[in-house]
Amino acid sequence: MKSSFSQHRLPRLISLFVGSLLWILLPVNSATNLLAADKTEPELPTSDQWLVDRAFHQQLQKPLHAKWSGARLRHVVRRIGSSQRICIVLDRRVDPDQPVDFDASGKSLEKSLQQLARQLNLGSCKVGPCIYLGPFSTTSRLATLSEIKRQEMISAAKILNQPLATSRGWQWQRLSNPQNLIEQQVQAVGLSLAPATRVPHDLWADQTLPPLDFAQRMSLVLAGFNLTFQLNVTTGQIHFIPMPQQVSLRRIYQERLSAVNLAKIKARFPELKIKQTAGKLEVHGSQEDHELLARLLRGETIQKTIVKPSQKRYTLRVMKAPAAAIIDSLAQQEKLTVRFDPKISAQLKTLIDLDLKEATLDELLSKTLKPLGLSYQLEDQQLTIREK
Repeated sequence: MKSSFSQHRLPRLISLFVGSLLWILLPVNSATNLLAADKTEPELPTSDQWLVDRAFHQQLQKPLHAKWSGARLRHVVRRIGSSQRICIVLDRRVDPDQPVDFDASGKSLEKSLQQLARQLNLGSCKVGPCIYLGPFSTTSRLATLSEIKRQEMISAAKILNQPLATSRGWQWQRLSNPQNLIEQQVQAVGLSLAPATRVPHDLWADQTLPPLDFAQRMSLVLAGFNLTFQLNVTTGQIHFIPMPQQVSLRRIYQERLSAVNLAKIKARFPELKIKQTAGKLEVHGSQEDHELLARLLRGETIQKTIVKPSQKRYTLRVMKAPAAAIIDSLAQQEKLTVRFDPKISAQLKTLIDLDLKEATLDELLSKTLKPLGLSYQLEDQQLTIREK
């Protein structure tokens, strides 16, 4: 189950003693070199030209030799997307005109986009055949929430006999209004918006999307407003609701594992809640972990990269501060997504004193969590906190 700490932030008591890194960027795919001097706005592929399904996942694993300096973020994202035929969606709260310096250096396209997101203090996630770049608080939940809504629409389609599970492409022109876009999509599947159901006024850049089902299309548009949707199957009306703070996806796998293998999987995926009954696995957790688990059960080799503690040094002195606030501030500095079981929430509210000079990330985490009887693990920019 994913969770995040309160929005309350400590004052910036953490000082980073690190020389800033200079990043430079220009993107290329495995076959094409794109010139840094090329300032023309790339033309986006049409909806049916974006890669989907297996081709989408294969392209994400191909190396990207990319390098830009001082380019606008929108230009960088569009150039990577159009050259790789991978749809990338920017959250509306992200400044598309901010200058970007970045070097991909031959990492996979997926890792390169994650690196770009971290550099901008953002997160990334996959919604269908789209990469979404936005605030960590959104991307840590969006993929899971979108899949939950997709399952709800599959069930609702059987009741309402409406094309809620049908995938279709989508595109809009520059200066489009998101409220109008939403209304068009809702009407296209035979539904309606509940009275006074609106998003704030905004004007968006042009965009094309690959074929997506109704839940995925709605999730992508509403995420930037920190909203999701709910369907009343009795009235056929769509309501907007705030994105829940915690989301967990339930899936059943037709697998029967030995006690040894089940224990190994639970150790491999500590964030998943796994129960085996009658030859089936009932699993609750994030969409990302479900994807990895499904691949593992199919016999594929998966790899979860262990993130080594940062070489940054922290100087921190606080008196009677909640441990949660310290971790929250640290997560912002290190661009981490934080996960923990709600049952340890009370422990994380404990007031602690810290007086550290030139401490490593490992030392800071240990000094904060060990007195509370808690341990931690860092994997793929995700900080998981649990009881010892």
